[in-house]
Amino acid sequence: MKKMMALALIGMFVLSFGFASAKTLVAGKIYNADYSDVIGGADVTVSCDHNGVVSVGNTISLGDGSYGVEFDEIGSNACNNGDFLTVYAEKGSLTGMNSGEINDDVIGDWDLAVVNVPLVPEFGFVVGMLTVLSAVCVFFVVRKD
Repeated sequence: MKKMMALALIGMFVLSFGFASAKTLVAGKIYNADYSDVIGGADVTVSCDHNGVVSVGNTISLGDGSYGVEFDEIGSNACNNGDFLTVYAEKGSLTGMNSGEINDDVIGDWDLAVVNVPLVPEFGFVVGMLTVLSAVCVFFVVRKD
């Protein structure tokens, strides 16, 4: 009887471990604007929308531009097959964003999404104001004729 109980407990433990180990991996590379070089040391934030609940993971890209964030498939930090995600990256004055979708059981029980993000220069306040001012000036010059 004790052996049967021990086997049942071990079986339940192994079964629960199998469910708990199901994960979702979001990975990719951070590139410059024209994808000609990778960018290491960028701050990366991954947001995943699972049935209206947003899970967020943060990391820093490695020297070869690669990053990876892991989510659970069930629970409060869940991200699962078919969920949409957004990856935002930033380094200095460079920023970028891209989105993707999770694919089911790509590596064993692991779901996977690969999202590469190009970083482009961020326009500052002064450049933005100059752009708006020049657009207004062009409007009046064209309208005058």
